[in-house]
Amino acid sequence: MQGRLSRSALFFCLSSLSVLSVSCAGQAPAPSAPPVTTAQPASSSSATKGSAAVALAPLDVDPVVVGLGRSNAGPGTEADAGLARDGIVRLCDESLARATSLLDEIRALDGKPDSELTWASTVGKLDHAKIALRNAGDFPSLMAVSHPDETVRDRAKTCEPRIDKLETSLWLDPKLASVIKRYAARNEKLSGPQKRLMDRVVRDFRRNGLDLDPKGQARLRELNEQLTQLGQDFDSNLAASHLTIDATPAELEGLPKEWLAAHTPKANGKIEITTDYPDYFPVVTYAKNRKVALELYKQFDNRGADKNVALIEKILVLRNEKAKLLGYSTWADYVTEPRMAKSAQNVATFLEGLRKHLAKKGDQEIAEFRAMHVKLGGKPNDVLPPSDRLYLEDQVRKAKYGLDSKEVSQYFEVRNVKEGLLAITSKMFGLKYRPAPNLPTWHPDVEPMEVTDTNGKVLGRFYFDLYPREGKYKHAAVFSIRDTMKMDDGSRLMPIAAIECNFPKPGGAGPALMTHQDAVTFFHEFGHILHHVLSNAELSTFAGTSVARDFVESPSQMLEEWAWAKETLDLFAVHYETKKPMPAKLHAAMLRSRGFGRALATQRQLFLAALDQAYHTRPLVDGHSVDTTKVLAEINDSYTPFKYVEGTHFQATFGHLIGYDAGYYGYQWALSIAQDLFTRFKKEGMLNPKVAADYRAKILEPGASDDEAKLVENFLGRPGTDAAYKAFLLE
Repeated sequence: MQGRLSRSALFFCLSSLSVLSVSCAGQAPAPSAPPVTTAQPASSSSATKGSAAVALAPLDVDPVVVGLGRSNAGPGTEADAGLARDGIVRLCDESLARATSLLDEIRALDGKPDSELTWASTVGKLDHAKIALRNAGDFPSLMAVSHPDETVRDRAKTCEPRIDKLETSLWLDPKLASVIKRYAARNEKLSGPQKRLMDRVVRDFRRNGLDLDPKGQARLRELNEQLTQLGQDFDSNLAASHLTIDATPAELEGLPKEWLAAHTPKANGKIEITTDYPDYFPVVTYAKNRKVALELYKQFDNRGADKNVALIEKILVLRNEKAKLLGYSTWADYVTEPRMAKSAQNVATFLEGLRKHLAKKGDQEIAEFRAMHVKLGGKPNDVLPPSDRLYLEDQVRKAKYGLDSKEVSQYFEVRNVKEGLLAITSKMFGLKYRPAPNLPTWHPDVEPMEVTDTNGKVLGRFYFDLYPREGKYKHAAVFSIRDTMKMDDGSRLMPIAAIECNFPKPGGAGPALMTHQDAVTFFHEFGHILHHVLSNAELSTFAGTSVARDFVESPSQMLEEWAWAKETLDLFAVHYETKKPMPAKLHAAMLRSRGFGRALATQRQLFLAALDQAYHTRPLVDGHSVDTTKVLAEINDSYTPFKYVEGTHFQATFGHLIGYDAGYYGYQWALSIAQDLFTRFKKEGMLNPKVAADYRAKILEPGASDDEAKLVENFLGRPGTDAAYKAFLLE
């Protein structure tokens, strides 16, 4: 799956682990870059000591160019992979050396006169060191889950433990802390973001164990190292999982003809079905043979289970110990303290309030599901498995609203959706997108894109990596590659990111048709891209998506609305054969049916959030983790009407437990904010350039430079409320 979410500023789409359907101008010159050598990479020890044997990577290093070992496009040959095997280590070595050098310069001020302690020499330099650390780890984290060469993936994984070790040492360094605290005590006049960063750094020394005694600090180092390794192992096991089932064409009755055309039977006459999104979601949604759907569901919820169940239970024990060591009651309390929620109790209150708010509508929806189940030949008292939710929802939509999701899909060919997404956001924000085919990529499917303003000034770069392949990240997400910041010379460091999805790939036997939910996912992820590349933050720590975890999904979830509106769909939703736009009647049916199933889908999200919280708040049992499978079944049956399926181990596939640990509630928390933000667009126009300019200036550009609640108030002209969100849930 991923090297680790926290390291690479990785953001999941809302539905990536629910049972919703997720599958995700001119030629630009290659950038200048330092020559790539084939010298042997320095050892870990020399790199982290800033040895002269290791070059110091500049803060504006291009991680893709250095990490892939070449500055131009390549054919994806073994030679290219060989360059990347060395390049990815070089990037880590040299960026870590730069970070270490900057930290050494701050340490050297210990004992110096106060007059030598300035913003630039202390907290400002620490901000530079942090971007060097991210340069060391972000692109390797992406390569660890997306490079086609296994050796490159393995080498990329070696960087994260080194970064974590250096970061742990940073926060436990009494000399660094002394210098920073002495500077803070001078009470110099600072900008708002500077004061915010200084206060945060002082806080984070405490949160990362500076006040512990030597024995406690030694144990904290051990815990951090173990948690990093176990998290990587969990991710690797999930990425390597390749479970399949076989089914005859007759058993797949109900699947779209385009899907069947792209799946040729094997010599035994059966079709192999994988647990990858482009296979999984169509089968569980459309197959009339529900035994086949249930069999695939069981495989899907057992990916990596042979190893990951034990791993997550060990991780929970270590997180609990770390929280106690740092003075917190639970891991969830530790995680939520710096976020908008502030405490695990506030999260529990939030989730319980939503559960009650949705109860009546959820009962109404499941009653309609049961009626459809009976209509299709089932018995009134049958237990409905989770594998039937999408199928029954689709059947009810078709019968009640006249909506055939397979017909809808014919208007969402993947290339059309991509071009439409770019056209819409270009119109909204005054942007231009241009392919950059001369830039190096890690796979031939990857498309580099530059983002410019109307005058041609490059604002940022991103990479489309949209199609599934073996060894690649399985979900939909955005990875940071390089953050932005204001450089010392006044220039802006160009931000870089990648959008990783698993959509149907064009060029096969049939058309590459996305479900409408795929399109929603694509818009969601692109919301993260915009948040990243349009950032105008002064400090790298606050750049783009470096906001509170329970706010970061707000811009992405808000952009999903542009995949629903008629005025925006008309710009790209055309039939893949006739090229005619989506009929108004079909779109009206989509809107009428949109709210149906929302209560059950949200209950699924609440289940995931409650499961995450239960794992991170319940006490250990005789020093051991809770039985995660038992808790899974309990929480599932408390929050959803679909019975837990015995023998499945969803927790082994729940990647958020590694990167969004104790933070999954943030999706609904952020959705509340997203719906509030959307009220301005809804009132003043989806493509209104003035509203879009306000949104860009007051939400996207600041990043975390100000309190998130204040950003919302600045954009809306009033404090945020949950009124729009609660109304949305009951529509």
